[in-house]
Amino acid sequence: MTADPATVGVAPDAKPSSERPFSGRDWSGLLPGTLMVGATLVLAILVAGVDPGDALLFTGYVLAFLTFPGTVVWRAVAKPGPSLGNDLVLGTILGLVLEAPLYVLLRLVDLTQLIYAYPVVVLVVVVAVLRRRRRVGPVVVGKAHLWSWAGAAVAGVQVLLVAKYVWSPQPLDALRAPYVDEPFHLAIAGDLLHHFPAQMPWVEGTPLFYHWLVYVHLASAATVTHIELIVLLRGLSMALLVLLTVGGAYAAATRLTGRSWTGFVAALVLAMGATPDFFGWTSLVSPAQLAFDSVMRAFDSPTHALVMPLQMVLMVLVVEMIRRDRWRWGPCLLTVAVMVAVAGAKSSALPTVIAALLLALVVAAVLRRWQTVRTLAVLFGSAVVVFLAAQQLFYGGGTRATGIDLNGSTVQRLGILMLPEGETLPASAPVSIWICFTVGFVLVGVPVIVGLLRGGWRRPDFVFLAGPFAAGAGAFMVLSHPALSQAYFLLGAAGFFAVATAVSLADILPENVSLRDGVRILGCAALGWLAVVAARLVVGGDMPADGSVFTPTLLTQLVIGLLVLAVAVGAVLVYARRSTIAAVPAVVALMLGVVLAGAPQTVALATVGPAVPREPDSDIIGPGGVAAARFVRAHSQPDELIATNAHCIGLPVPDCDRRNFWIAGYAERRVLVEGWAYIDPLVVGLPSTDLNNSAYLPFWDPALLAANDAAITHPSPATIGTLRDEYGVDWLVVDRRYQADLPGIRRELGQPRFKGGLYSVFDLR
Repeated sequence: MTADPATVGVAPDAKPSSERPFSGRDWSGLLPGTLMVGATLVLAILVAGVDPGDALLFTGYVLAFLTFPGTVVWRAVAKPGPSLGNDLVLGTILGLVLEAPLYVLLRLVDLTQLIYAYPVVVLVVVVAVLRRRRRVGPVVVGKAHLWSWAGAAVAGVQVLLVAKYVWSPQPLDALRAPYVDEPFHLAIAGDLLHHFPAQMPWVEGTPLFYHWLVYVHLASAATVTHIELIVLLRGLSMALLVLLTVGGAYAAATRLTGRSWTGFVAALVLAMGATPDFFGWTSLVSPAQLAFDSVMRAFDSPTHALVMPLQMVLMVLVVEMIRRDRWRWGPCLLTVAVMVAVAGAKSSALPTVIAALLLALVVAAVLRRWQTVRTLAVLFGSAVVVFLAAQQLFYGGGTRATGIDLNGSTVQRLGILMLPEGETLPASAPVSIWICFTVGFVLVGVPVIVGLLRGGWRRPDFVFLAGPFAAGAGAFMVLSHPALSQAYFLLGAAGFFAVATAVSLADILPENVSLRDGVRILGCAALGWLAVVAARLVVGGDMPADGSVFTPTLLTQLVIGLLVLAVAVGAVLVYARRSTIAAVPAVVALMLGVVLAGAPQTVALATVGPAVPREPDSDIIGPGGVAAARFVRAHSQPDELIATNAHCIGLPVPDCDRRNFWIAGYAERRVLVEGWAYIDPLVVGLPSTDLNNSAYLPFWDPALLAANDAAITHPSPATIGTLRDEYGVDWLVVDRRYQADLPGIRRELGQPRFKGGLYSVFDLR
């Protein structure tokens, strides 16, 4: 028998952990997670090059400033979960939310040294409360079991992928060849480390309109530990967020269903699932690499890395509020606080949550569940208010060049195919990609769709869990952005979808599955996996040779893939009639196998895949550049200003790439004009055009740029005096790859304070 549709995915009533007996043997429940954290630190030391002392300092910071206060508040407001380990994961994530306003306030009044009192104050409050209550029940840690070890293994695969594909080719000493956006992230974190309100520090005086909360975490961690920001950005903090993303999915599913195996399913789907890819080459044009590429994308997008675990806490709070029979202000206020953090962490995250809340509200109203309607109305209204406020507080009211374009995603993805010169795609190509997208989304959503059809649509909490992925898929298909950033509407919803899939399975599968039926379910999942493999073998992996055959080739491959799946589903249905297992669980298990078709490849890449060779140094940062920037940082005050002649990535050419942020990043100082990409043109008075939203936009203040460059190319008392007296410049960082009159600068300013590689640093003070 399956569960009553009215209780799909609902965790059974259980005593809170504070009311259940404690046994010392139960401490083994923390063992899988503890070992996983330890293994991550070891890999960070051995592969990324993190100093062991920094690793220990960061661990102490996480425990004292994130885990301890976050868990205390979580257990006090949201109430204890099924185990202490569950509370520690969700509490650590909540600690990231609590840390942000504290750091911002202390930074605003320039009293960041008081941050060390934070855990002490929390401890004093806890002791006072415990003394007042006099009697507090024991805490249940729980025992380690198969599913907790399996969940730790999923996290382990992700950490191995990080070590192999992020840390190995880019250890901490490989600073001259960063990922192109890494200096951008580093520069914002550096400005927040010393200033609030912060600026986009590569053009002095430009306000910071961006999702900047992840940089608050980096700045706070650097303030507490004195670890250099690059170590946190490339190593420790991002690894923490990866672990919290996978662990958060496990904890959320386990708490919401009351079954341990659902946590493993949620973590597995989030970390290793993907939309079906029948064709070998179509990850370029299908959502296969977009739907569940969320965990590893942390190192490319720290903003996305932060919002993923935050949404795990948000979904638990919202679902439990919907399920609760009576109103409680504590969880509501905490939920609003987490909404603010989600809005400030990633601009694309809260809109999908708002859409899901609205859908759940409509369902509750149709079913006349008035208590639920009131709860959802408050949550929906709060989310809308938070979103509107965030648009002004974080984003300055701009859309960051996001617009409506029904073919935006399809055309951009097709452009990646890089057809031979002169070839063009037929007009019908976007239509075929739309078909591919739609079929992929439907197939990957079969477990959730079945859960909805079997009664889940009558449960607003389940509708809420399923809603963000549907909204994210819709936004991905109808919105457009020059950098394909509309994909983050979909990426950010991956955690909701993974937990919704686990909740669906908790309803569809019997509570007590026999060993025989369990083997049959796993067999169906394996059959789904084989269906995808068979389809790819049949259609091959060759990309169409030119645009003229693209559309018919894609559609033919799509039809073949769907036929293979239809045959597999038919075989399962026939097989199901002859067994004790119901047909619906069989089909759902088969489709789960389709979703996880890439899991063996993911494990292989993480464990036995080919080693990634270290990439050669690029010319983003010339020899001696990092040392020059660090010299300025060590010999200047945070409010001092730098001028430079380095405005481009690579050699200066007309209309060069202006994503040059590394001086501001490594010096942790503002620059009069360094690069000037990634600034909303509307903020600086430019119209929002394709050129102005690109990395090649023209500078909006030619007089300022001319004055900046004249002091380096034509040094004189007048040109240098203009920088020093009118613009307040304190330092010159001269890159000899670009035009510069070094003898003239030495004549005016004397010998450089620093000279190394291609860089000279002059003191104007």
